Amino acid sequence: MEHILKSRYKIGEKISENPFSVTYRGFFIGTDKPVVIKIYKRGTLNSSLIRSMKIRVRDFSLISHNGIAKLLDGDYGWQGFYYVREFVEGQSLREVMQSGVKIEIEKVCVIADQVLAALEAAHTKGIVHAALKPSNIFIDHQGLVKLTDFVIESEVKESMPQKVLEIIENAKYASPEELEGRSASPVSDLFSLGLIMYEMIARKPLVAEAGVVGNIQKLKAFPLLPKEAFSIMPHYLSEVLQKALQKDPLLRFASASEFRESLERKNLVQRYSGREEFVEIFQNVVTEYGGEEIDRESEALQDVGRVRIRWGKEKHRNWILAVVVGASVVLGILYAFFFGR
Repeated sequence: MEHILKSRYKIGEKISENPFSVTYRGFFIGTDKPVVIKIYKRGTLNSSLIRSMKIRVRDFSLISHNGIAKLLDGDYGWQGFYYVREFVEGQSLREVMQSGVKIEIEKVCVIADQVLAALEAAHTKGIVHAALKPSNIFIDHQGLVKLTDFVIESEVKESMPQKVLEIIENAKYASPEELEGRSASPVSDLFSLGLIMYEMIARKPLVAEAGVVGNIQKLKAFPLLPKEAFSIMPHYLSEVLQKALQKDPLLRFASASEFRESLERKNLVQRYSGREEFVEIFQNVVTEYGGEEIDRESEALQDVGRVRIRWGKEKHRNWILAVVVGASVVLGILYAFFFGR
């Protein structure tokens, strides 16, 4: 392969390889400033995918956050489609864990907080990491966390051969919904972070088996957090991880900011916005159609949206009020049951 790319970058040693691409360490020509260059293998992309990935590279390049490795360039050349990102000086979290160093609970929470801050910045722009794992969480020489290698090749993995390879080789930290074939979402990243946090604390992965066996365990064994986990971490942290590791995405934290707030407060954040909306609707209904503030004739004509309702006698109004109140209470209970946890 030609060692010069776009007359701007020099390709150096190979860092890693997967079924879709090869990653190299590179340099800016003339400055020797290090970069990381990822080149996709021929045959994994067609013309529509290339167009789509160019758009995604552009979207990623617009993210500017100190916790995310900057995407510098991306295009299609004779070598194939490639992108270039900032080189992060420091160690990956995987290297830190493999060194045998014990990561204290406080440090685990500090690392998680910085990861969540970076995810929050990406999610706000509609970008999901979709491949969060210890090897792409870097800690630089100042102790600051940077996320690398956001997935931009999600469309490549939609074909069945690539999807099978991904599940077998690279899905150790994937969420249950991804293993079921659904697209990754922001809460999928939160599930992955929950697995990583447990591994930092316990110094072993929550799902020990690799490949298909481990992925099947993630799909069937719930709750995923074992009882012995309660003895190795504070109670608040076990509650936080249990919520992050729910199989149902709707039962996890709604956002990275909510996850982050629970860690900071050392308590699960309870959201009541939905219930408050029902209270407000209930109050408005009562006030408008039967509350003490109503001072109208019983035969007054009222507009409800586009439907005109003529009130009858007082007993009819009370009957309708009872139906409306009852329906509001039932809806409130159902909402709290399904979404209030």
